Amino acid sequence: MTTLRWGDDVPSGTADARARLVDAAAVCIDRFGIAKTTLDDVAAEAHVSRATVYRYIPNRDVLVLDVMLRELERSYERSLHDFVDQLATTDDAAIAIVDAAAYLLATVRANPKLQLFLGSDDGGGASTVRGASAAFFAAVADDLRPYLTAARNAGVLRADAPLDDLAEWILRTIVSLLTVPGTRQRTPDEERDLLRTFLVPALLPPG
Repeated sequence: MTTLRWGDDVPSGTADARARLVDAAAVCIDRFGIAKTTLDDVAAEAHVSRATVYRYIPNRDVLVLDVMLRELERSYERSLHDFVDQLATTDDAAIAIVDAAAYLLATVRANPKLQLFLGSDDGGGASTVRGASAAFFAAVADDLRPYLTAARNAGVLRADAPLDDLAEWILRTIVSLLTVPGTRQRTPDEERDLLRTFLVPALLPPG
């Protein structure tokens, strides 16, 4: 079997190989932009063949999405633990939901790269999110599941809906606020009121 080159340093395993491809994709996106970055570009940057890219990444959209999710993770200065570790009542949960969502919105808006990913450019970030939507929702559900489970066990999260559905609704709310202009531009406080009025009741136990 032919050994494909990875420059001077062969990856130690699948996770390392995938991380190298994400690194290469990030370089290509900085160089060419999202819409013009191809898998051939990424393969050349990583010093592998296009076929090798496909061994680890199913398609271009998923690879670009991995770059976006990594950029988001690196942008956090606070963890979700900071918001949800001490939930004892539904009032605590309501505050945590609004604070965490507002923090995520502010984090994305402050990062030019993330704004690029979520922009409406033809063939760019917005189409990537659409093209890899299943992977996008799955990744967010995986990240949120431990926190949602803990909240449900504490009795401060509704128990009549699957956790993945709750995670999806949280994500849909955030993405909508980031990408769909409303009838007017809301201040951060007004946006928090919107979250408190509509997102919080969707997540807390009824009654």
